[in-house]
Amino acid sequence: MNNALLEIGTEHLPARFLLPTLEQLKNNAAEILREHRLKYVSLRTFGTYRKLVLEIKDLASVSEDIQKEVKGPPAKLLKDAEGNYTPQAAGFAARNGIQPAQLVTVETEKGPFIYAKVKIKGEKTQKLLPGIFTEIIKSLNFPKNMVWEDSGFHFARPIRSILALYGDKVVKFEIAGVKSNRFTYPLISFGRKPIKINTPQDYTETLKNQPQPILADIEERKTALIKTVQSCAKALGYKADLDESLLTETLSFTEHPVALSGDLDIKFLTLPRELITTVLKTQLRMFPVLNDADELQPHFIAVRDGISVNQDEVRNGFKNVMTARLTDAVFFYENDLKTGLDAMREKLSTVNFIDGMGNMLEKTERVEKLSEQIAQALNLTSEQKSAVKEAAHYAYADLTGGVVYEFSELQGYMGGVYAEKTGKNKQAAKAIGEFYYPLTASSALPSTLEGAVVSLAGKIDSLAANFAMGQIPSGSEDPYALRRQAMGAVRIMAENNFNLSVKEIIAKANSLLPKANEHTAELENFLWQRLANILETNGSSADEIAALEDVSKTPAKIIAAAEALKESRSGESLVSVGQSAKRVGNILKKAGVKETGSINPALFEQPEENALFKALEDIQNQIKPDLGLETKEAYCAILKALSAFELPLNNFFDKVMVNAENAAVKNNRINLLSAIYKVLTGSAADISKLQKRG
Repeated sequence: MNNALLEIGTEHLPARFLLPTLEQLKNNAAEILREHRLKYVSLRTFGTYRKLVLEIKDLASVSEDIQKEVKGPPAKLLKDAEGNYTPQAAGFAARNGIQPAQLVTVETEKGPFIYAKVKIKGEKTQKLLPGIFTEIIKSLNFPKNMVWEDSGFHFARPIRSILALYGDKVVKFEIAGVKSNRFTYPLISFGRKPIKINTPQDYTETLKNQPQPILADIEERKTALIKTVQSCAKALGYKADLDESLLTETLSFTEHPVALSGDLDIKFLTLPRELITTVLKTQLRMFPVLNDADELQPHFIAVRDGISVNQDEVRNGFKNVMTARLTDAVFFYENDLKTGLDAMREKLSTVNFIDGMGNMLEKTERVEKLSEQIAQALNLTSEQKSAVKEAAHYAYADLTGGVVYEFSELQGYMGGVYAEKTGKNKQAAKAIGEFYYPLTASSALPSTLEGAVVSLAGKIDSLAANFAMGQIPSGSEDPYALRRQAMGAVRIMAENNFNLSVKEIIAKANSLLPKANEHTAELENFLWQRLANILETNGSSADEIAALEDVSKTPAKIIAAAEALKESRSGESLVSVGQSAKRVGNILKKAGVKETGSINPALFEQPEENALFKALEDIQNQIKPDLGLETKEAYCAILKALSAFELPLNNFFDKVMVNAENAAVKNNRINLLSAIYKVLTGSAADISKLQKRG
């Protein structure tokens, strides 16, 4: 066994390509090695924006032997009447490298056939690797590709070198006009003098020991990056804002990260904090500097690739670019303040929302109305309603401002800043600032009730409008991030215990649209799927989720019921009653029952009917028409009561014939079962969906 190494040397890859490509390289290599029956101890990928590296430890020297059954002619052609092998059988055996006597017959769906059991011997790894490495490189896919040479090979960026080793031997092959060898190359700013790699084990250490070290291992590079950034911050007497996404991006455009600090003009600190940090992190890839109270300080930390002797010139270069960008930010910010939210809001009439659904000003007006309806349904105070109305009025205004035009990720936040600066209601300003929350499926929700109401209204209007126009996500396609908005809407409703169901909120939004929504059922299911995802994450099983599907209940109630269901099904009674409920449902379906009729106890002929009716009355007394925002404990009590149906239901089915000869008795029994079915499937959950385990 030897180690193997493949390095694909490229021109500068976009930072966002690196980590996904390395993951893809690892997965594809594992699959291709499996297909070629080559065993190994471990496999990993690492690298930089110019080096995609695959390392295979203890790769077998020969691929595995396999036994293969090859189907041949029908069995009747094995031998002739004299018992000799037919020409067809002999030829089939010869083609597979065996004697006719080694052929066997196998019974198949189409009758008996001749089969050859062939042993395919493994091949030497050194012989297989050129094709395997070529296949691995060709298997990589990218969001965008380039063609740069005559063969027309596609890759993210031009391939300039290929290092391929098995043990101390070069694996020889050629792709895109580049021949493999044992050489890699130094940092891009230090020429093209090749670096010789003797064996795979030498690779990372050889690169680290260059006059300008290259840290090919990503974790090692991350450790070095954090250390150099923290050292700069410590020298200033502060700490660095080690934003995880910025760390990841920086790792993806450096081979040897070296940090250096600089100062920014203190006047820039008058800008809103998120505006400053967005310029530094997003546009300039610089780390902000903070004090112990996490307040921004007039410094920055930039990262360059490799050590240089002219650090002052590099620092000044970073500072000049940063000053120019922050000066632009000051201009846009001050200009937006002069323009004012009202003027920015009016300009929304020039911004299209969705074809057929009007412009952004018309959307704003719908969101205002929907916010007011939600606030009314939730019985908010007059002060809260006023803040909701003001927040909804200006929710989208900053979209026409200069800052958001330059930094779209600051939408909402800048509106909140402008509202606060111009003396708007404080709660309204906060709600505007958090209007787009949550920014991801699991990130923070709006921190105030007013913010939650307005954010929910905006998301539901966007969902209803898109679905009404037939813009429904399918597969991986979701250009308008509707899945994220739907998850945000469901989380807001659930985590704030809003007494609104999915069905209600969609109906309210639909009533405000300029066009009828013919895809309401799909939208209800779309939101339900997001809620189902939450239930699954919380540990609910597939049958429990199916039992809870009901868009006419509030998300908060469904989540409470889910917790109760997980706890209550630990015994056998609830599931047993659920199986009986399924039987009841089948009886009602066969009888064509759609509505529950009245039950007349005087028509009961057997004690089991009376016992079942008594159990029904008992639970109906416990379950009120509207229990409000039920807790898990309330649902546990309901489910416990449902479990009490086990004995009377079993006795009923054992002793009572539903299809009695007397039509009145038969209908009365069906009405009794119908009432019970309604309780069993609609009180806390549809327990007929529960499955027996084990």
